[in-house]
Amino acid sequence: MHQRARGLLVRDELGLDKTEVRLAPHDGSWILLGFEECTAVRVLLGELALDVIHVGSTAVPGLEAKPILDIVASVGDRVPIDDVVAALEAGGAYTYEGNKGDDGGLLFVRGPGSFRHVHVHVVGRSSRAWIDYQRFHTLLVNDTAARARYQSVKRELAARFPRDRQRYTEAKGAVIQELLADDGSVDGRAAATQGD
Repeated sequence: MHQRARGLLVRDELGLDKTEVRLAPHDGSWILLGFEECTAVRVLLGELALDVIHVGSTAVPGLEAKPILDIVASVGDRVPIDDVVAALEAGGAYTYEGNKGDDGGLLFVRGPGSFRHVHVHVVGRSSRAWIDYQRFHTLLVNDTAARARYQSVKRELAARFPRDRQRYTEAKGAVIQELLADDGSVDGRAAATQGD
């Protein structure tokens, strides 16, 4: 079943408490919801947005994921943070959670209280983060061995850290960096923060 939250479509099964780690089988509707979320972010950011893409495991068909959409938007490298915050917080659409720097850029979330439906990362267009987000998404979509390895590690970490999202994300970062390095990347820090 679907419902609307602040004008955006939300599937009842989408979302988790911000400390919870639970993987769900891939749901084909996540791709459509990700597309709609990207459109909403583009509209809110207006001319600030150079590109907006759905990344993370919910954007990869067949991959289990935490049921939270991960969106990344690129903006000009010199766009003031205050302009981005004002645009995405307009009308209560998203809540600004802070600047994660090289580990994910400006982080915005959507969801009531500590419940999260969506994470939006905003990064500079020429940043390593922007490159890594795109590369990791492409790697997971196109490389079955990388996707299988990532899936296996995520299952193990979800079992080990079911109520500690921070430790889950930190531990998952190591395999992301390894997969990107095997694919020729020098740094995979930003991709490691994807909330899947």
